[in-house]
Amino acid sequence: MKTFLLTALVALLVPFRSEAAGFEGSVDFTAEEQAAHQRYIGTITRTARRYLEDIYRDHLAFYRRYGVSKYYGDRSTLLDTRAKRLAALRQAGAPASLIDELQPTSCIGLSLNALAAGFRAPGDPALESAYQKIYRFARANDLDGSAVLQALRKLGWKICYWNPTPPQNERWDAEERNWKSKGWHAYRYSTVMNHGNYYYNGVDDKSLLVGFGTKLPSEFRNAPFFIGVAHTGYHVFPGFEGNVIEAHSTRALSSVNNLEQSPFNPLANGGGPRWTPTEKYRSGLIGLPPR
Repeated sequence: MKTFLLTALVALLVPFRSEAAGFEGSVDFTAEEQAAHQRYIGTITRTARRYLEDIYRDHLAFYRRYGVSKYYGDRSTLLDTRAKRLAALRQAGAPASLIDELQPTSCIGLSLNALAAGFRAPGDPALESAYQKIYRFARANDLDGSAVLQALRKLGWKICYWNPTPPQNERWDAEERNWKSKGWHAYRYSTVMNHGNYYYNGVDDKSLLVGFGTKLPSEFRNAPFFIGVAHTGYHVFPGFEGNVIEAHSTRALSSVNNLEQSPFNPLANGGGPRWTPTEKYRSGLIGLPPR
């Protein structure tokens, strides 16, 4: 009874959204774009993975040399002007000459850049057109990762709901009452299980990544690439073979964790995705590419 009442109360606060409702505009792909995507999906996922690995390797090498991150959060009010970034370099004891090497990053930016690398690798105009549609649709929806998953689903990606331990939904909701990022776990779980929808997204699989605790299913660990969202699109995280590489928008230039890699394992020590070392994302969606 307690669970039912809590879920009903949340439903009053968070209106139900069907798959067709909510997104600004629409995204559809031509038969040629779909065929090119299917033909080159292996190249797309391999290249997207390599992009993530290269960026993370570059980030670590730069940080080890200079003690600052090459990639700064593009939503940090402490780094949103050149003058502020110069001040941050000086404060960290790093050379001011690095200013022109610094590059903005964000969770959605990293994810889109990985997809762009993958879609552009074959040099096929139809794939470039498909990526531009994904990008424009994301832009039209305030760069929400949920919109990216909506577009990828139209290309045949499978959208999975993830929630490691649903019996904890109510406890998580209570803990997150004052968090900026709220998962609305009980409500989202209810709409997925009863209606097949999470936020504006349709859900194709509501079992693979539900109730796994800290032991990931082998099918997910074998996925060559994926794009995930947490807490209704508040955070976006790309990854591959069970590993997450996250970019963060608001951390200090001196933080080595502006970009961080971890196993996708939200409840395990050292696992991700995570907002802070103690505050983790606990449920959301993951898009897996077609085989």
